[in-house]
Amino acid sequence: MKRIYHFLRAHISTLPFIFDRYHAKLIAVTGTDGKTTVSTLIYDMIKNEGLSVAVFTTIGISYNGGFISTGLHTTTLDTYSLRKNLKKFKNYDFIIIETTSHSIDQYRIAGLKFDAILYTNITEDHLDYHKTWERYAYAKSKLKNYLKNKGFAVINMDDKKSFEYLSNRFKDINYFTYSIYNKGADIRAYNITDKSFDIKGLDYNMSFKTSLFGEYNIQNSLLAIFVCLKFDISEDSIKNTLVNPPYINGRFDVISKNPLIVVDFAHTANAIYNILENLSHLKKNGKNRIITIFGAPGDRDKIKRPMMGENASLFSDIIIITADDPRFDNQSEIYMDITKNINDNLFKKDINIFQIDKRSEAIDFALKIARKNDIIAVLGKGHEKSLSIKGKEIPWSDKEYILKKIKNNGKK
Repeated sequence: MKRIYHFLRAHISTLPFIFDRYHAKLIAVTGTDGKTTVSTLIYDMIKNEGLSVAVFTTIGISYNGGFISTGLHTTTLDTYSLRKNLKKFKNYDFIIIETTSHSIDQYRIAGLKFDAILYTNITEDHLDYHKTWERYAYAKSKLKNYLKNKGFAVINMDDKKSFEYLSNRFKDINYFTYSIYNKGADIRAYNITDKSFDIKGLDYNMSFKTSLFGEYNIQNSLLAIFVCLKFDISEDSIKNTLVNPPYINGRFDVISKNPLIVVDFAHTANAIYNILENLSHLKKNGKNRIITIFGAPGDRDKIKRPMMGENASLFSDIIIITADDPRFDNQSEIYMDITKNINDNLFKKDINIFQIDKRSEAIDFALKIARKNDIIAVLGKGHEKSLSIKGKEIPWSDKEYILKKIKNNGKK
């Protein structure tokens, strides 16, 4: 019944826009992690080319010369709101849409046809809704039904599970592959250093300098580079973005340098692993520590909670588990879920773990115990401006709170 409801609601919502015709090329970006980063990189590369472009992401809608807020906890808008906003940019050169599994499953993109569909990865997430990884991946794969006849997909060979699944599902469409490990990919990155990498494949052989941090951002960059090259964006425009990447609110957002404080939207096990693994390279012979603050959403996917704890424990010296949209869930139960695998002694490492339910107090505690050169990672909320607690949206920003505390404490 729910599927019928979503189908009818979505298609009825498209009726006011049935005669809209798009000059813009439409690009959909999906995946568990990295959607906003990839979408924003593509947006910036196209903008550097002097073309008109709009991007719809979790953060909001950015376009040549402006920004539109799309509300709290929103990635892909409902059908009517999406089409109403898309209408404003239909004569642009490009529109990029961050596309979630929920939006695909609920037909929110009904009536749209994409020139390209891009996949970052498909790891464990949203299983409260989809129930199994296979159903989650299937929902993601249905994006191919919205691909134009001459459109193409791009999938990640390094994400082995999703690559195997998608490559089997995509035998009837035109798709390309990208990788930093597999030489059989259509395009791959190699000679990777902290500041540069080369790419090869499909007659491309180029070198790029980058200011982006971490291997996962090389993958994000490679995907953005490939699609831009396919749409004839110049090498210079691409290089300018990689050397001077756009600010992405709440994505590896450095708030302070001593101690190093980073705010990030990482809210899946995979994202937590990626950011903490990269931060671990900044540790100096065990003389500084990683203090990680995070939680898990209430009334949502409980399966991922122990995996989040596992990955945090791999790199953290101190873990502070706190509120992250607890909704109506009990914070102690969330804490027990997150620490389950750590408490099972899967990791033979001394880790201090604290439960501090109030997010502001968790940050206060971290700032109090942090030593010179320690690293504080505040994860899960990123750009978001509220906490969902017992049916209410409480105004909250990790970044704004930390900046205020630093100012009051006189820290640099």
